[in-house]
Amino acid sequence: MVTTELEQEIANYEKQLRHYYNIKDVILADIDALDYEDKHYKIRKSDLEDRLYEAYDKMDEIENALASAKAKKRSIIADKVTGDNIYKALLYFDDFYDKIDESERREFMTVLLDNIQIYEERQVNGQWLKSIEFKLPIIKEDMKLRLDNDSHVETVCLLSKKS
Repeated sequence: MVTTELEQEIANYEKQLRHYYNIKDVILADIDALDYEDKHYKIRKSDLEDRLYEAYDKMDEIENALASAKAKKRSIIADKVTGDNIYKALLYFDDFYDKIDESERREFMTVLLDNIQIYEERQVNGQWLKSIEFKLPIIKEDMKLRLDNDSHVETVCLLSKKS
């Protein structure tokens, strides 16, 4: 929905830009067609040059707005793709993680993890990781996993097979 509005905005900027490029071409042709022997040559040339500079200013303004709109669209598409990809990657994490290279793993972890806290020294029980905060675009609220004894409860379950 938002990308459709941005596509319309982009199309509008592109149309305006084409219009001002045409104006620029017409003004340049008018300047070239001026008769330098005309007694009003300097005034006419000056007027046309003023219009040309105004057209350049407007073209610059439109090009900046167009670039901004295109950047917004790319950002929205990248966020959606990232969210969809993370959700799928989490479903098949074991298979997925083994198949990607080191740089892709880093990029994935950058998108997946917001904050990791570790103890300065390994704990008596061997634990060195305090907490992990996830940043998942598919989940609206912050997802935190605390690993220290203050904020979680461990449960041990014995499973046995009945004969």
